Amino acid sequence: MNMPLRLDGVCVQYGPETVLDRVTLEVKRGEFLAVVGPNGAGKTTLLRVILGLKRPDRGEVEVLGQPFHRISKIRPLLGYVPQVIQENLQIPLQVEDIVRMGRYPRLGFLRYEKEPDRKAVETAMERLQILPLRRNLYRTLSGGQKQRVLVARALAVEPELLILDEPTTGLDPAVSEGLYSILTHLHKETGITIIMVSHDVMALSERVTTVACLNRSLVVHGRPAEVLSNENMTKLYGPHYILFGHGNVPHMVVSRDYPNHRCDHG
Repeated sequence: MNMPLRLDGVCVQYGPETVLDRVTLEVKRGEFLAVVGPNGAGKTTLLRVILGLKRPDRGEVEVLGQPFHRISKIRPLLGYVPQVIQENLQIPLQVEDIVRMGRYPRLGFLRYEKEPDRKAVETAMERLQILPLRRNLYRTLSGGQKQRVLVARALAVEPELLILDEPTTGLDPAVSEGLYSILTHLHKETGITIIMVSHDVMALSERVTTVACLNRSLVVHGRPAEVLSNENMTKLYGPHYILFGHGNVPHMVVSRDYPNHRCDHG
């Protein structure tokens, strides 16, 4: 299966508002795709469609070779890190407990662990560099450590497609850079297909293999050096943004008093 994701003319509406407008996108096996765009551009809604959580009003969706109505059947092959985690701080779960939850889709109803399951959990913690924290309480970790735990949880299922929604939200630049470095190494080491929604064009421009610029419709999709131009960023964000370059790949988007706008549906 060389095409883990294929969208053809996908449209999504919330009432009278069109959130995704005729989005056509293909992701090849082994790609590291960054989906970028302004607030309210439909990025989170796009992920919900891919995960089978939001049925499109029009268009075709195929994930790991399965049409939309069968995505629930292959969900154990999808690793997902949501943007916002609702934590119950009263539950004293250790790091290893959280990561093991990601393995549940593989364990079945009785959740009986075998050696391959234990190995998958340990490998996920190793790859996210949190194995020394395995006995620590999740609620005591820093924000960056918690995010690594959640990525490890998504990896524990040994997914064919890893999906991340703004994984560095609320993290400082140094911590974000550390997480990006781990994801880059993971991609190079395993060849896993990754789709990540992010606002951080600067940090991703030299790490991902492809970029999809989304503002309800797909503005442009291709290699970072080809996509991240001033012309395309103006189409995506409007004339309030400038893209600076350093070397062959543009690095930074800067606002010129860009007005705040609401993000109702992602």
